[in-house]
Amino acid sequence: MATVPGVDAVVERATVDDLAGMAECFRLGFGATEAERARWERGLDVDRAVVVHGRDGEVAAASHIRPFQQWFGGRSVPLAGFSPVAVLPEHRGRGLGRAVTAGQFADLRDRGEVIAGLFPASVALYRGVGFEVAGSYVHRRIPAAHLSPLRLPDSVRVRRGSVDDVAAVHRCYDRIAPGIDGAVTRTEAWWARRLPPDLADTVLYVVDDPGRPGELRGYGSYRHGTARPPYDYSVVVAEVQAVDGDSLRALWGVVGSSGSQAPDVEVIGPAEDPIFLLVGAADPRAVRSEIRWMLRLVDAAGAVAARGWRPGLRGAVDLDVVDDHAPWNAGRWRLEVDDGEARLVPGGTGAVRLGIGALSSWWAGYARARTLASAGLLACADAAALASFDAVGATSPPILVDFY
Repeated sequence: MATVPGVDAVVERATVDDLAGMAECFRLGFGATEAERARWERGLDVDRAVVVHGRDGEVAAASHIRPFQQWFGGRSVPLAGFSPVAVLPEHRGRGLGRAVTAGQFADLRDRGEVIAGLFPASVALYRGVGFEVAGSYVHRRIPAAHLSPLRLPDSVRVRRGSVDDVAAVHRCYDRIAPGIDGAVTRTEAWWARRLPPDLADTVLYVVDDPGRPGELRGYGSYRHGTARPPYDYSVVVAEVQAVDGDSLRALWGVVGSSGSQAPDVEVIGPAEDPIFLLVGAADPRAVRSEIRWMLRLVDAAGAVAARGWRPGLRGAVDLDVVDDHAPWNAGRWRLEVDDGEARLVPGGTGAVRLGIGALSSWWAGYARARTLASAGLLACADAAALASFDAVGATSPPILVDFY
């Protein structure tokens, strides 16, 4: 059992007796159907869930963790994905959402999950327990006419994929993902959600790797969705990935080739999507929805050591970290970066003072130190220290397209 500062509640590890109550909590929290509730209940691992019980023994609030590995700097970092977090309607407004979130932190640290992430329904709630925005998740409707000019280079042959190519798609992603900060590793079960093994209702195109028989240089998958009248359908992209630019252009060209019947291509990506480096036009009405996912360093020293840093870069910055919900992170630390490696060592002058959320956003590459300072999330009177902090950090925001 655990308590959380500022919340009058006891957080407990869930048991099998809590499963039905957790599923009901999630159903009401997310407007799920009874069928969806049953699927959720089957997918819950009570060993990765905590609850707060109400006065009558009901599950008043719950959180559940899905473990991943997330790539940063070419290294996979153990990630605890909060999915989902919910509070029964009659128990809201008491801080129970914060309680079942922060109530997981000590266990995550013990498991070696040095970072935690989530897709927030309430940014303020999770910011209050140390999370901060780390990346964007944007649903766009791109005109097919913007993609169709990406003609296939003569050197690239795109062919229709089959169920026999699914395993090669997995391996192709495994080759690409380490180079994408923010990408997560995918288990077979997770893959089944993105690319059904039987390709049910899914269209798959692939580019073979001529130098590696049985392997792929790229792939693209999509399904048909509803269209705005009077058109027949839209193309809903699951993913387009490739190891080289020619294959990527060729795959996008095929995806956008149905414009006469399907003028819209729906795509998930970051705010600054690399696809804009390929297309020759921009539609100001493209964005359909846009949210930010959030990240938290659960074990700051462990997270700094786990990710990769820029090769050839050396520097040191003294930090003073504020963390009310994971006290092992709080205090003065010296950040030392040396040719792709880094560590946090207790001590230093505390020249740069910031909360754990600001440090998390900087660690991920989303916000630079000067940006955090201008927002009032970082305090530093030493201009050289602030410049050094920016100099040793990541240089581009991470990309995460796997909604958990």
